[in-house]
Amino acid sequence: MNAGVTGSGEGGGAVAAHEPQVFDPAPSDAEVAGLVARLQAARFPARQPVDDWQAGTPVSFARELVHAWATTFDFDQYRAELRALPHFRVEIDGTWTHFLHVRSPHRDARPIVITHGWPSSFLEIVPLLEPLTKPELHGGRVEDAFHVVVPSMPGFAYSDAVANLEQLTAASIADRWRVLMARLGYQSFFASGGDIGARVTAWLAVRHPDAVRGAHVSTNALSAVRTPGVHDGALTAEEEQWLATMAKWDQVDGAYHHLQATKPLTAALAVADSPVALAAWVAEKWQAWSNLDLTEDSTRTTLLSLLTLYWTTGSFGSSVMHYYAHDLPPGPRPMRDPAAAPIAVYASETEIGGVPPRSLAQRQYHDPRWSVLPRGGHFMATEEPDLLAQDIREFAAHLR
Repeated sequence: MNAGVTGSGEGGGAVAAHEPQVFDPAPSDAEVAGLVARLQAARFPARQPVDDWQAGTPVSFARELVHAWATTFDFDQYRAELRALPHFRVEIDGTWTHFLHVRSPHRDARPIVITHGWPSSFLEIVPLLEPLTKPELHGGRVEDAFHVVVPSMPGFAYSDAVANLEQLTAASIADRWRVLMARLGYQSFFASGGDIGARVTAWLAVRHPDAVRGAHVSTNALSAVRTPGVHDGALTAEEEQWLATMAKWDQVDGAYHHLQATKPLTAALAVADSPVALAAWVAEKWQAWSNLDLTEDSTRTTLLSLLTLYWTTGSFGSSVMHYYAHDLPPGPRPMRDPAAAPIAVYASETEIGGVPPRSLAQRQYHDPRWSVLPRGGHFMATEEPDLLAQDIREFAAHLR
């Protein structure tokens, strides 16, 4: 790894180069024992008149999930799988950034930085690692291979929470990733991301077109998702219909966003002291936003691994602060910039709101590539890693 390159942070001038450090991410026995004790002492609400997902996380489901977390989840296996990954951290602008760095065995592989969203972590991206680093094992070609960098956003997992809200904007995180990739010796690279990570990736394309060869983003990078009035010109009937669908979704399912964008500390305090609250808050989103069956054993293990990561790092509270910083300048998403790096937007039938009109992407970005994936939802890297990897490879091949 070539890690001695000096970079510069947003508005901060030169950043001293620091060698990335390898570290052990696994929680201690004491941390695991403390979590299990809390789970075993969990309290649940009295009988409720409804017990289904329409009203939130069902109490019956929460009971079963917490019981499985305390009694059958294999913490030793979780720690072993964590330690099998190549974890690093590096200091950028005074705070530590955690990342995975998985190099392809193929010499001519291209670098790519992949950014997760919320409620998620670097763990979501793990199923995507082999399809990108060893594409020949997943229907691709050797020449399609990537070296993969998966950072944890500020305040997620092992990345430090930052001191200033301005450092949580998607644009600021994009600047941080540019420094990170330079530290690793990658002066030119691809980028991909979903959810918050899509916004970060779009800003990378706009702010660092000299380095970004192509930016691959989910539909969360479309401003029309939450700010439909930003576009010039009259909307088409198709666009109006989709925006109406999104407005209805926001009314029924958007309470989490409103709370986290206005009173994040209340949620942070509640979840910091209760693994039951953490499980209920996160599970409801995984149920609503994905095609995953949370009662299936392997999916439940995936969910419990994420919950264990959030709990043992104490990072849920700092993760929701990204919503509080959502609208800070220069805004959550960039607008049309002909000088930006090439952008590809991918959609899925089962993502929040379904497939938006392609015209919304064309309004916002300069000549974007467009693709609709036939399966998968919000957590695409976990739900359909081969489909997502194929779309990334095709985008890069198109640019080649």
